[in-house]
Amino acid sequence: MFGPAHAMPLLTNGDFSNGITGWTSYVTSPGGNITDPPNSPGSTTIPQIATTRSFDVTGSGASSALFLNAGGTSFGLGQQGGGVSQTFTTGADGVVKFSANIAAWTRQNSLSIGLLSVLLDGVVQNSYDFGNANGLPSPVTLRSTLGFTTNLAAGTHTIQLQATRPFAPASGVTNQYFDNVSLDGVATTPLPAALPMFISGCGVITMMLRRKRKAAASLAA
Repeated sequence: MFGPAHAMPLLTNGDFSNGITGWTSYVTSPGGNITDPPNSPGSTTIPQIATTRSFDVTGSGASSALFLNAGGTSFGLGQQGGGVSQTFTTGADGVVKFSANIAAWTRQNSLSIGLLSVLLDGVVQNSYDFGNANGLPSPVTLRSTLGFTTNLAAGTHTIQLQATRPFAPASGVTNQYFDNVSLDGVATTPLPAALPMFISGCGVITMMLRRKRKAAASLAA
């Protein structure tokens, strides 16, 4: 018999208070970009290593957050960009629950502010497309959340936080952010072996008392 479920954190540094410690940067294609300033033709290649910046992702105040400048230098390849990944291990089969705050910022009427996704073992679990900023005041910050719950087998797994756009990145034009990232294993606590018997015994006693009260009421009548 099991008691209430409780959460067991599976990720480290989900609030990015220690930079990207615990996370590994990646790009979705050879021309993918996540840095600011981005790579440009003929210039010295800039390593694609994600960084953090202070930003108000939730709308309740600025804090350290994952910063991405998503896009790609190779045109015609669709959504390009990248993000960060982290490997974790679960000791038993069970349910996991993910949540994150996300935001996108642009200083002009961009046609694509960013598609933000969370992947588990290479499979997209949830995504949010911030669309375009046409008609919105500039600069503008848009906010949302990502989340999912799924069954996961025991073993080693990888979570990815990703931002992509179908256009070339530019310095200080469009940025994407992740913050308050959590992935918890949802477990139940086994009840003490004697507790089910105790509960059962309480039920029997309650039933006997009810019968006694009914019998006394009948005699009084």
